[in-house]
Formats: sequence, structure tokens, C-alpha cells
Amino acid sequence: MSQYVDLLATSRWVLVVVLAAAMFDVILPFIPSETIIVAVGVGVAGTGRPLLIWVILAAAAGVLCGDGLAYLIGHRSGPGVTRRLRGGRRGAAIHDWVSAVMRRHGGPLIILGRYVPGARSATAFTAGAVGYPARRYAGFTVVGAVVWATQSALLGYAGGVVFADRPLAGFAAAWLGAGVVTLAAMLVQRGRESRDRTAAPGGDRGRRRQGVTSL
Repeated sequence: MSQYVDLLATSRWVLVVVLAAAMFDVILPFIPSETIIVAVGVGVAGTGRPLLIWVILAAAAGVLCGDGLAYLIGHRSGPGVTRRLRGGRRGAAIHDWVSAVMRRHGGPLIILGRYVPGARSATAFTAGAVGYPARRYAGFTVVGAVVWATQSALLGYAGGVVFADRPLAGFAAAWLGAGVVTLAAMLVQRGRESRDRTAAPGGDRGRRRQGVTSL
């Protein structure tokens, strides 16, 4: 395993791999972008190549490109979705509720969504579909991308330094640390969702009556 980590870190294509993984996992969520960046961070600790800052920049750039693409797709499809939803009273209420949630909590959703499985894709597409302001979206995306890329690369690097003679152990420790961060983000996100349910159209009781359990 250690030789594969070192091979990945020293490959001339490593930054391309990091950028592509971070970009396309918004559309293909099964791509293990965080795992790849953590592994590269471990390899950088052992080989010194490439510079860690380049790994962080490549990962952040990939997130920005991917989230921008998803937002654009959502924005292009938004009018059709809006027309269909507003065709009925319940659909209009749901659309207005989603838009209100994005207005109130758009920043935290965009930043924390990077850590919650599947949430990055849903948040990016939804932000575009409901017309969330592009400049605000871009600003929060930059913050989320830089924080996530830095955290992932540094966790891998720290694991590689602490377990210098055992890269596999360093990777496992870093991956566990990333899991803890993801769990914390999920708990925060779950708390926000529970508070927003009471503000949904008709509240929890109304939503159950209408058969709407989640968005």
C-alpha cells in the first residue's frame, strides 16, 4: 500500500487527478475525492513532492469548477422546475420553502455540504434552480473549497509525518480524522434540518398529511 501512496504522490499527473476528482464528484458522488487528497497528503509527507500548497490549490480549484458547473446546470433547469412546482398550491409552497431555506442558511449549507455525503450535489443544483444569488454562492463556495481542501490535505500530511515509517497507518489515522470531521458536519446539518422542518409548509403535521416527508 505504501508504494502506491508514494507512486500517487510523485506522479506527474497527481495534481490533475486531485483536481479532476474534486471537480467531478459533485456529479459522480461515488468518486472518493477526499480519500485521494488524504492519500496524496500522506505521500507528500514521505516524498516531499509535490508541494502541499499545490495539492490544496488543485483540490480547491476542482471544487470551484465542479460546484460552478452544478450551479449552472441547476440554474438552466430551474425555470422548468419552478413552472412545474408552481402549477399547484402544494408545489408552490414547497418551492417557496426551499427558496427561503437557501436564503436563510445558504452559506452554512454550501460550506457544510462539502462534508455531508450527497449534500454537495443537492446544494449546488438546488442553489442554481431556486435562483440563489450567483455572487453569494461563489463566495461561500470559495470559503468551503479552501477549508475542505486544506483540511483534507493537512490531515493526510499530518498522518504521514506522525507515522513516517508506516504510511498505511498514517493514511488510516488521517482518514479516521476526516471521518470525525464529516460526522460533526452531519450532526450540525441535521440540527439545522430539524429546526427548519417546523417552518416547512404546514409544519410536520401538514407535511405528513400531504405526503411530503423531505426535500
